[in-house]
Order: sequence, then structure tokens, then C-alpha cells
Amino acid sequence: MKLFLKNIFGAGLALVMTGLGLSAQTAMNLGTRSLWFEAGHSQTGATQFSARGSNLEFVVEPTQSQFTLRKSDGTTASCTMRLVGAATTAAISGNAELAGKINYLLGNDPARWQTGVPTFAQVRVEQVYPGVSVIYYGNEQQLEYDFNLAAGVNPKVIALRFDGAENISVNSQGELVVSLKGGKIVQRQPIAYQIINGLRQEITAGYKVLDAHTAVFAIGSYNHNLPLVIDPILSYSTFFGGNYGDTARALAVDGSGNIYLAGSTFSTVFSSGVPTPGAFQANFNAGSGYQDAFVAKFDHTGSNLIYFTYLGGSQDQGASAIAVDTNGNAYITGTTTSPNFPTKNAVFGTIGGQLFHGHYMFDAFVSELNSNGTALVYSTYLGGNNIDVANAIAVDANGAAYIAGYTSSTNFPVTTNAYRTHLACTNNGIPNVYNFNAFVAKLAPNGTNLDYGSYLGGTNYDQATGIALDPAGNIYVTGFTVSTNFPATNTLAGFKHLNGSTATTSAFDAFISKFQTNFSGLVYSTYLGGTNNDQATGIAADASGNAYVVGWTVSTNFPYTTNALTSFGTNSPSFVHTNALSYAATNAFLTKIQWDGTNTSLGFSAMFGGIGVDVANGVALDTNNNIYVVGSASSTNFPVTPANLIGSLRATNSGGSDVFVTAFKADGSALLYSTYLGGSKNDFGSGIAVDAAGNAYITGQTLSTNFPNFAARQKSLNGTNDVFLVKILPVAPTPVLSANLSGTNVVVSWPPLGEEVPGQFALETTTNLLPTISWVLTTNSPVFTNLDGSYGYKFIRTNQARFFRLLKY
Repeated sequence: MKLFLKNIFGAGLALVMTGLGLSAQTAMNLGTRSLWFEAGHSQTGATQFSARGSNLEFVVEPTQSQFTLRKSDGTTASCTMRLVGAATTAAISGNAELAGKINYLLGNDPARWQTGVPTFAQVRVEQVYPGVSVIYYGNEQQLEYDFNLAAGVNPKVIALRFDGAENISVNSQGELVVSLKGGKIVQRQPIAYQIINGLRQEITAGYKVLDAHTAVFAIGSYNHNLPLVIDPILSYSTFFGGNYGDTARALAVDGSGNIYLAGSTFSTVFSSGVPTPGAFQANFNAGSGYQDAFVAKFDHTGSNLIYFTYLGGSQDQGASAIAVDTNGNAYITGTTTSPNFPTKNAVFGTIGGQLFHGHYMFDAFVSELNSNGTALVYSTYLGGNNIDVANAIAVDANGAAYIAGYTSSTNFPVTTNAYRTHLACTNNGIPNVYNFNAFVAKLAPNGTNLDYGSYLGGTNYDQATGIALDPAGNIYVTGFTVSTNFPATNTLAGFKHLNGSTATTSAFDAFISKFQTNFSGLVYSTYLGGTNNDQATGIAADASGNAYVVGWTVSTNFPYTTNALTSFGTNSPSFVHTNALSYAATNAFLTKIQWDGTNTSLGFSAMFGGIGVDVANGVALDTNNNIYVVGSASSTNFPVTPANLIGSLRATNSGGSDVFVTAFKADGSALLYSTYLGGSKNDFGSGIAVDAAGNAYITGQTLSTNFPNFAARQKSLNGTNDVFLVKILPVAPTPVLSANLSGTNVVVSWPPLGEEVPGQFALETTTNLLPTISWVLTTNSPVFTNLDGSYGYKFIRTNQARFFRLLKY
């Protein structure tokens, strides 16, 4: 196959790779006739082209090609080579029309005869990926295909999945072997070169096998214009849990790479080493059928537990959010019904919720733990006479804590400078039937004072789910509302009213409200959504005052800007498969909201998902403002980037609901990577954080005994459901190559620095370091040695000097 590229200097750059070169010894031989294609239509009505031989039919459609082999005994074997992620809107056409025509005179009804059917020497598919076209043709008696790439397109966007094959592999000659029942298809090793200033320069090329059915092209160094290349790799993945059920709701990372988890647990006995010596609360305090909150701190390796502590009283509680300051102190918020929840230096020392059927109604709580988890700095209730639930927390540089949630209490603690001092929704005095308003609050450093408390909402149901701060101290709150009179100030154009209508409606919209530093004023407050249900679940803010909101939607008209996910071209809106009548299908969304000092505007907005239930639950930014989203996806066609996924980072759903992790470029125009992560049962992603190096940390809940684990502290599921903790590196670190004698052989090896597969790195050799001498790619796979935990190649010793280097794909 051939890949054509051009660099910005105008020099011609042709990357040529032979592909689908099928020898006469394979079942793909078409005999002695010249290969030709004729047009037809599939059962769906799509145009397709077919080539036929005595024992083969080869059918080309825009996003796939099917091979059907007919053996001498009359049986057949088929395989479909699917272009993963290809655009279904790609245009297919016949090229180089041949002089010969085909006549089909079947039956005795001339009206059904086909005459003059044209034939073609080539089939061309345009824009099968953005900037990529493919041509299928015959070379003597062999089927081949060329990929033509526009300038700057990464060849790794092309991924080949062989559905119907038993497996695929790369043999010692670098050929891709597609094993079928009763036969094999062999694609010869790609050959690549560049033409620069009229000279041909060889490029190393090969196949990289991602899983048993998927491969991409592995191209060595060449002259190209790629803005960013990210190849994510799993650094570690571990279970963390006890004898019953455990769920992590939130995660934070400090400047040293330590990871902080917060959630809830029913487990009275946790994994080994838990609780840690000196922990603030060593024992499970909740009564039968209740849960305790927990807080855990790991070091950067994910395997060393610095501390674990329960946090709770005799009834029910759970932590919903966590933040960390520069000293490593953890700030936790959540909800409790325990009248003896641990308090210290409390602004509100007693539970505010009234008794209902012998149980206290929920109060929010806010607690600060010291850096080693041995003591509380402060811990306080936060609430009134009814239900109060905290969902989110953020901490500023001074150690002040900002909390968001929702309340039905008429006496929620508010301050004189509150935006709204009273509960606006109506509960009609009916016990246990409630509407809620959102609330926002600020606690002074060390919990010494309630600096701010306010309701936020309208006359119906409002809930705050996320809060964030920018470096200037502006406060961003998000959530969802069904109030037609939710505060609407400096709104996004077209989003001044609930569901986009002045009429009374009952569907939820997301909302985003931005407050000035210290809540001194409301900058803007806007609805966000379509005509059906839309709920925001998380928010992040950058140094420029932009807000990034995630959540889920069932609105088919949720705002979708044309600059979002442009790497998918015009095909990207096809990811929207929502069901307007129920929650049977949802899409995740990511929206960037800008403020220019006068007006709000959409920086970009995108829905993404598949045919199932896909929900985004958390969002984080790296130092370049790339956006990382975590959530859960039951869809089997969730948008992923198969070309840069290896190991446990999967391009396919492993069963039930899987965690998804999707990283967007800062402008929202493309995906850096997008992956499933999970096992055969349900797995849910809830929290995400990103450090300065672009490493993503993810947590949530898994019910899968086969949830992927690597470099794990806990390798198996302990209870009905466990917490998981995962770290994804943006690129695999470069290992150190070593060479050692082993008997009569030389072993060249390197240690894995993440969840690598043999195809992650390849070895190149040369006998001369002069620049005119090319490096030769060792095409067979390296061998992993459990004894020393390294990958290696074995060579027979010779008297000739030999040099080695690693090629990272």
C-alpha cells in the first residue's frame, strides 16, 4: 500500500507500503485473469464493488472489505477487514474504467436483464479518515491497496480489524498473518520510503498488533508535520476494597504525585495493611446496613498506601468529593445521618436534620485531614432542618474550602452577603416529598468561620453537582435544574430559558453559574441543554476564566458546535444515538464556556457516545488545557482511538458498563486518546485528576473480577464491588537498553516501564554507524522473561560489531 504525504517546505514526500500482497500459494489467488471490479449494492443500499475469481469474492465498501474463500470441498471461509473509526460518509467510486462490459441475461424476462455493466481497474474511497483516501487495485494476480494521506496526517489513524478471523499475528518475516478456519491470509511486511529532494530514503515499517483482531501500521522516524502524538499506556491499575461493597466517588492529586481517594464503604475488614497505623479512625463505626466514609492516600506508584482512615458515626455517611492543598491536607465533603459524626473545631457542632422514622435526615459535612491522615484539622456539619447533600468541594491557595450541593432546609446557614437568602422551591409541607435548591458555601481556612452561605435556584428542583476555582479566585458552579426561573444573567445566546422555551416544561437543563472572587458578585448564570433532559456532573476552569462542563444528555438538539471533534469530520454527529422518550440511551457531553468581560459564548460543545447509556462524571485539565473526561459507557460503539491503545486500554467494551477515559485537545477539535477500561461486569468511572506531566488518575467502582490490574497493590476483587485506582501515562517512558552475554548468545533487553506489549517497542540493528548505513528493523516479537521482568532479543555471537537501538512506535 502507499501513503502519500507532503511537508510544509513543498518537497515531495511519498511513503509507500506494499500491502495485501497475496502470493499464489495463498487462497487469495485469482487465477490468470486480470483483476477487475464491478459496481453493485449491499442489502443496506450502499454502493459496493466486487472482484471475483474461481475461489474468491472480494467486496469493497466504504469502511470495510470482505474476503470470501471457497475451498474445493464447497465450504467457505470469510473475513472482513474493517477500517476502525472510518467515516461512513466516505464516497466510494470506480476508477480507471475498462473497455470490457458485463451482461447479465438471467431468466426469460428481458426487463430484469442487465447489460453494459461497467468494470473498473480500481476502486477509490475518499476521506475514509480525515485527510485519508484509499485505492484498491490488482497487481498482476494480487489484491493491493494504497492509502493516500494529506500533509500532517498521522498514519496511526488507520486501524485494521479482521472480523471473522480466529486471530492475527506477525511472523518472523514481518508479515501479518490472518488465521481463518481452514486457511490463512498473509499480508507482506510494509515497505516504506520517502522521496526528499529527488532521493529515496528507506523508512522502517511494520505491523503493530493491538489485540487478537486489530492491527495498525508501525512507521519509523520520517519527515512529517504532526502537532502532537500521544500513545497512552497503563502505569498501574489496582483493586482496593474490603469484604463488602466499596465505592470511590472522587480523587485528587498533589504536587508530588500522591493520590487521594474518598468514597463510601460497607466493608468492616479492608485489604491488607488497612487501616494504617495511627489512622484517625481505625474502625468501621456505622451500624448494620449503613456505610462509613473513607479517605485513602497512595504515593505516586499506586502500590504504597500512605494512610487509610474510616470517617463516620453510628448511622449512614459517604464522602462525595475531595480536594488537597499544597501541604498535603485533604478536604472531604459528603453527607451523613449520624448524630455522632466526628467533629472538631466545628462551626456547626450538631446535626441539623430532624428525626424522621427514627433516623436523622441528611446533613452535609466538611472535614480537613492532616497530611498523614492521623488527625482532623477541623470537621463540621453543614445544613439545616431538612435534607442537605454536599456533592463537590474545591480549595484555594489559602486553605479556604468551597462547597456545593443541594438542600430542602428552610434554615440552611446563609450569610448576609448571600446571593439568595431563602429557599425558593416549595415542598408543600409533605414529609419525604421534596423539591430542592442548590447551595454554595465557603469555609475559612482551618474551618474557623462560615465566610459565605447561599441558596441558588428557582421555584422547582435545582441541584449543584460541581464546583471549581480559577487562579484569580473566580468560582464556577454547575448542576441541573427544572426551575423555569433559575437565575439567568449574561446567558449563552439562545439559553435564557429552560429547555430553550418560555413555556412551562418539566425536563432538566444543565446550568453554569460563575461568581466573582469571594462570591462578591454573579458574573453569569446560564442554562445549557436541549428540549429533553440534560444534567451536568462536573466542571473545571482554566487560567483564562473558561469553564469546561461535562455531563449527560438525552436531547437530540443539545448544542453541538462545528469546531468540536473536527478530526471525525462531518461524521462526528453520528455518535449521537439518544432516545428522546426515555433514559434507555444517553450521550456524554463536553462544553467549553467563554467569558470576554461582556458576553458568554460557546468555545465548543460536543456530544459523544454510542447506542447505550454513556455518562461523563468528571473532568480535569492539564497544564496545556487539554481536557480529560471520565465516565461510564454501556455502548459497544463508544468513540475510541484504537490506533494508540495497547494492553488494558481497550477499543472494545469488555461487558456491561465499562469505564471510559477520553482526552480532548485543548480546542476540542480532536481526541488525544479515548479508551474503554473494564472487565466482564459493570464498571463505573467517577473521579479523575491530571498532574503536570499529563498523567491521568482515575477511580470509581468495579464489580468485575477480571478488571485489568497491573503493578497492583491488590490483584483481586475482595467484596461484591471494589474501588479501583488507575494511572494512565500519555506516552510510554523510554527504557534503558542493555546487552549481556548468555552462553553463546547475546541478549539485548529492556525493562517494561508500563503495561507494554511486545509491539510497543522494536529493536533496530546495524553493523555500521555511518549515516549512509540504514538501520534494520528486527521484525519478530521480543520475549518477556519473568525472571528479571524484561523484554529481550537473543542473537548469536559473531566477530562482527553490531549496534542496537530501540524504536518506540
